[in-house]
Amino acid sequence: MTEKQESSKPRLFEDNEGNPSSMRMMSFIALLASIGFGFITIFHKSANIENGLYITIVFLLAAFAPKAVQKFAEARFPHRDSKGKISK
Repeated sequence: MTEKQESSKPRLFEDNEGNPSSMRMMSFIALLASIGFGFITIFHKSANIENGLYITIVFLLAAFAPKAVQKFAEARFPHRDSKGKISK
């Protein structure tokens, strides 16, 4: 019998090594929240547009800024193993 080979391509919420990525999940949830608050702000008649705009912008920042900071930190400070050696 032959085993089904695993795909080397990462799935939606996995990093390049195939590990689950909570950062990607959090970014996706924040993006959905931003879209939801944007629709509420635009289409709900009694919604306060100024506050809705602030909430929408904050969720958009929460969706994209942490991933950018993580990429910068990973490039600037290489990962070290338990013995303090830099691993690739």
